Amino acid sequence: MKKNIKRALDKVPLITIAINVDRNITYYNNFAKQKFLFIEEGRDINAVVRSMELNSFIDRAFREKKDFKVEFQPSNYEDWHFIADLVFFPESEGSDKELIVILTDQTMLYNYEKMRTDFVANVSHELRTPLSSIVGYIETIKNDINLDKITTNKFLDIMEDQAWRMTRLVEDLLLLSKYEAGDKPLELKETEIANILKKVIDNLNKKIEDKKLKVNLNDHFTKKLISLNSDSIIQVFINIIDNAIKYSDEGSEINIVLKQAILDDNTYVQVQIKDQGEGISNEHLNRLTERFYRIDKNRSRDLGGTGLGLSIVKHIINRHNGKFTIESEINQGSTFTVYLPFEFN
Repeated sequence: MKKNIKRALDKVPLITIAINVDRNITYYNNFAKQKFLFIEEGRDINAVVRSMELNSFIDRAFREKKDFKVEFQPSNYEDWHFIADLVFFPESEGSDKELIVILTDQTMLYNYEKMRTDFVANVSHELRTPLSSIVGYIETIKNDINLDKITTNKFLDIMEDQAWRMTRLVEDLLLLSKYEAGDKPLELKETEIANILKKVIDNLNKKIEDKKLKVNLNDHFTKKLISLNSDSIIQVFINIIDNAIKYSDEGSEINIVLKQAILDDNTYVQVQIKDQGEGISNEHLNRLTERFYRIDKNRSRDLGGTGLGLSIVKHIINRHNGKFTIESEINQGSTFTVYLPFEFN
């Protein structure tokens, strides 16, 4: 390859590799080196990025002496996605015929698109189930003239439950959208976090009494006031404590501890919420804050969950520059820990 062409390719802000007719690499730029650490001149391109689709178009480009574009997923990097522009350089004085392979990394775009389609599919599924139930009961009530009042009322109760389930889902979707967008700054004020927790416990008192639970609030936090957005932090602790109530054994305890903590040289208020439920196996822990991720989908729906609660928690805490951790063992309960900074910037 001529030096002037190499100099031009050095400036291309994309992964750029040149190969000869034997598929051996004759040139690569810095972007290629950053992406493929083991790339070297003289190596077969298949040793760097392996793809049957790419190989097929490389053969065609050399055979037909034409340029091609191909989208492919390398078999040696299954999570990566590329668009390859193949530019044919004919043989000329002082240089053999070569093919320039310019790769545009589509991995992030592909992942975003997959997240979007998964999200739409999940929302559609979550809405379709209660809607189908409501439509089925409406048709039964309309078409069965001999339906007695007790049965009719039973069907109406089920329809009301399903309608409220859809309402909760829509409300959670709107909340999640609001905090994910992050286009408006949070309105902050000095607040006593122990008072927020007391309000949340009072709010959930009926559910606590129904399961005969005991909720212990242990306040070891001496600073008392920190800067936060009360409404959103109330939502955080409603979601976490409501989860703890749902999955706690009847008659057990939920222990909430407030104290000061230092992480990475920063000072936080640490709010630890520990239940005595059945616990969560380790393989699920890292995915619990994903949208619509459930360990037991049927049980979660039966308990009124939308699959968005912990995702909302994560986004609100991130907006406060805080941290959120989950620890759990089977039959040992779960511990949800929120860290909120003393000073929010």
